[in-house]
Amino acid sequence: ATSSSEKSEADKLAEKSHAWATALEKKRRVNDNWSAYCTTDNVTKLKRCYAGTFGQSMGVDGEPYGSKNIPFQVYFLNESGPYVMAGYHTYPGRTPIVRIDENEPIRIYDDAGVSELRPNPALVQQMLSGQVARARYDVWPDGSREMYIDLKGFGEAWRRLNQLRRE
Repeated sequence: ATSSSEKSEADKLAEKSHAWATALEKKRRVNDNWSAYCTTDNVTKLKRCYAGTFGQSMGVDGEPYGSKNIPFQVYFLNESGPYVMAGYHTYPGRTPIVRIDENEPIRIYDDAGVSELRPNPALVQQMLSGQVARARYDVWPDGSREMYIDLKGFGEAWRRLNQLRRE
């Protein structure tokens, strides 16, 4: 019999898992708003490097509400990119659209592989000097959703992303 003061194997494993997850998050974190990291697929050897944040749902007034839980990323696949991923876009035949501050909206061609993939360097350039991104993406079969993304700290995340790509 074990005493109540001894930790079970499950408790030890949970602590180890939590410590690993905390260390990984710390390694990825660039600033309060953005993270950057690279992964390599063990089968295809495709390297995916990204700078990411989480946006919020957006009301009809264009202002955010709720928690920051909608993914927004700028990423590269090997040397190809930069691509932009806005939200959980999964609707075939539709393309997400992003507007930085008061600039003209830009269609992004990253829809989780549903249709096609095209780099978006012009959008990234706007993000580097912008304050806010507002995006519309489509979820199958429900339709359009809108999100609000705070771009504070993106420049720092972009620099880190490019540094990681060279490593």
